[in-house]
Parts: sequence; C-alpha cells; structure tokens
Amino acid sequence: MSEIVFHLIDDPAEDAFWYFAAELCAEQAEAQRPTYVVCASLAHVEGFDDYLWSYRDDRFVPHTADPEDADHAPIFIGCDPEAGGFARVINLTGAPIPRPTDREHVDEVIPAGEQPRADARARWRQYKSAGATIDHHRIESVRPSGE
Repeated sequence: MSEIVFHLIDDPAEDAFWYFAAELCAEQAEAQRPTYVVCASLAHVEGFDDYLWSYRDDRFVPHTADPEDADHAPIFIGCDPEAGGFARVINLTGAPIPRPTDREHVDEVIPAGEQPRADARARWRQYKSAGATIDHHRIESVRPSGE
C-alpha cells in the first residue's frame, strides 16, 4: 500500500520550502533510495538543481536533472508528474501525483499559506479515496537548532 506523508511547513524563512525539500532529498540519497523530485516547471527544476548544489556546506546531495544521468544519481529532478520508474516521489508541485497507489512512498511538501493548505487538503482527500495510507507532520523549523 502506498504511504503519502504531508509535510506542512510553518517555518517563515524565505527558503524554508526549498530547504526542507533539500533535506528530504539528502535523506533519500544517504539511504540509497532512488527518488523522483517533481517540480512545477522547468524553471523550478533548474532552480532546485542549483539550490541543491549550495544549500549546505556540510552536505552533498547527489542528484541530476538530466534523464541520461538518472541511473547515476539517487535523486532525479523533473517536472513530469507522470514519470515512471521511481517507487519514491517528493512532490513540490502543489498538484496531485497521478496514480499515487503505483508509488511506494510520496512526500508532499506544503509551504505555509492558506491556499497551499487548502490545495493540500483536496489532495489528501483525493489520495485517501485512491486507497493510500496518509500521514502528516508539522514542520515549525526546517533548520537544525544552532544553524
């Protein structure tokens, strides 16, 4: 059964959404779990790709946005929510992942704000009716204390 986790970002930092997404990617890469990161547009793909190269000095996230290199990095960034071949997905689009029950695990990263939360509630209902197991976490601070 598919597990979908909604991460509700309450941190007011300007880059909180991207920082938390990068941390999720780092965790997946360190665990050697191939993961597809779905962005809303090609511009977001390029921006997140750049962000991953520099978001922390003490952490490297092996990733690629080049389909020809997808076999050589545990994190693949793209903007096609229909892309197959990945059991794990990090959804940064604000839109539902098609056929969520075809995936083992989906992380939904939800920025602060009423509209993103309303959209997330709609996705929650959609995923629940598809038969997925759903959980959520409130993220008050995306950075470890002292950073």
